[in-house]
Amino acid sequence: MTNMKFPVYSISISGLLSWHIHALNNEGNEGNQSLTRRYYIIQNDMTEPEYVNGISGDMLKHIQAEHLHRIAIEEQLTLSEGGKQFHPDRIKYDIDNKHFETTKIKVKAEKAKSGKAKNEKTEGEKEENEKVETDLAASINSVLKLCAMSDLEGFMFTDKGGKTLKRESAIEFGAVVGLPNRVKTQSYFHAKYGTDNPTPYNVQVSSGLYATVLNIEAFRIGYNPHTFSYSIDATERKKRLDALLKSVLYTYLQPNGAKRNTHLPHPDHFEGVITVSTRRCPAPMLSALEDSYDKQIHSLVNTLNNINGAGTIRSYDFKSMAEFAERIQTLIECSQPWESEDAEAIE
Repeated sequence: MTNMKFPVYSISISGLLSWHIHALNNEGNEGNQSLTRRYYIIQNDMTEPEYVNGISGDMLKHIQAEHLHRIAIEEQLTLSEGGKQFHPDRIKYDIDNKHFETTKIKVKAEKAKSGKAKNEKTEGEKEENEKVETDLAASINSVLKLCAMSDLEGFMFTDKGGKTLKRESAIEFGAVVGLPNRVKTQSYFHAKYGTDNPTPYNVQVSSGLYATVLNIEAFRIGYNPHTFSYSIDATERKKRLDALLKSVLYTYLQPNGAKRNTHLPHPDHFEGVITVSTRRCPAPMLSALEDSYDKQIHSLVNTLNNINGAGTIRSYDFKSMAEFAERIQTLIECSQPWESEDAEAIE
């Protein structure tokens, strides 16, 4: 491993997890029976879909956000009042409680003059649209400076003036999906004891091998798409990138979820490939649902480096949770936020 610094445009993780005796994600209850989340999977060698256990991407994203919140508090990253409280609305909580004021927009759409084409805009409409864009840029700029959680995890809301503010998350999770024929769900009888008669119920728990994928668009940290520039400096962007990477590590070290008080998962294996792109090129990702996923990823790395230049894509293999932690440490030590003055076609 080298400690040479390099810019990071995007990061992808493709991995194979082994979790046993867990009930992390339930869809609800039917009578006295808890129902675990499942997905249909179909592959080339299958004649019909297979129904497998899984954990939703929403669950993984929430787990990651919880860890990020703790890290942000510990490392004193800038947070809104809603962000500090881990409020689900984050920046909207501040606006509703007068902690933060967005730039007010008053759009006065004029009716098209008779005889003009419907898609033709008057000079007044053009000026009003420019004002809307300017105010959106100012509001997003303020949010990005104020709240690291809102920057990294994304948000969307409509304020009282009818203006919609939104930001796509810088991190994306796929569902954690059981490999067909390599995961098993069973139902176990339990009884809830109290002062009255015991209440019988059944809990479904699962064990097996699971495919996991995620992507981080590191170049978007602190980026304002309305001004095509960054709202925070490189030092602050680096702090947020490191916190995000640390939260990913903690997500797999401690997968919070349902039934953990009596069905804490038994993790015993984690392997995969981390890929990092250093310029405008996607970091390759392939699900462990495919047996040869790691070999194909390395082939993609070589191909993309041949097309775009040596060093465009870096790859880091890991064969255990301990090695995964070491690879994350390497990224924290060596990665620098990618930055460009050229516009990004996003949002």
